[in-house]
Amino acid sequence: MAPNVALVYGSFFMGDSSRNISDIKDGFPGIEGLEVAQPVEGNAFDFNSLKDCKLLVVCTSSQYGMPPPNIKEFTHQLLLAAESNPGCLSHLQHAVYGNGDETYWKTYMNMPRYIDKLLEKCGSRRFFARGETGEPNAALDTGKCEIKAWVPAMWSAAAQAIKDGGSVPAVPWDALWEKEAGENHHDITEFDIKKLEAKLGELKGPPSIFSKL
Repeated sequence: MAPNVALVYGSFFMGDSSRNISDIKDGFPGIEGLEVAQPVEGNAFDFNSLKDCKLLVVCTSSQYGMPPPNIKEFTHQLLLAAESNPGCLSHLQHAVYGNGDETYWKTYMNMPRYIDKLLEKCGSRRFFARGETGEPNAALDTGKCEIKAWVPAMWSAAAQAIKDGGSVPAVPWDALWEKEAGENHHDITEFDIKKLEAKLGELKGPPSIFSKL
């Protein structure tokens, strides 16, 4: 069976998200009908390959509210798809895990939150509450989420998601704060293609098959 679960990460400096995507891969318990691909940094990921995927798990941090350099191309393709062809990933289900530094208060956890929202705009179904290191997580019944607790719960939800086949409502974007608000804000600083290109440059390859340009 060809891999049908994509693992994509964006990481820099401390490398937390690079380590965490490996935790996610290593934590895969074996689920009938699923084969997990090797983790790939966002810039090296073939966005078109999502056409053959059942699940996508993204792990990323932010760099001043923008994508870390090694997930810029993935973010660019996702933003293009969301803006030009909403609903184009309706066959897909996803989960997102985020890392952040509250020192950068205004843009704290911005990319995990924004990627999660853009995937939803593209029609993907969120099958598990987003994990944010140190933030509350209602699904885990904790005031401070950690990757080691999120991974097994996420894969358990993934197994159920495959059984359900997307027939049940998506988990809400803000589900992690259902029981507790946490100490930090819940905001997203959104940006469009123009701002992304001004900050990080133009798309290096052709637009994906999901974009209508």
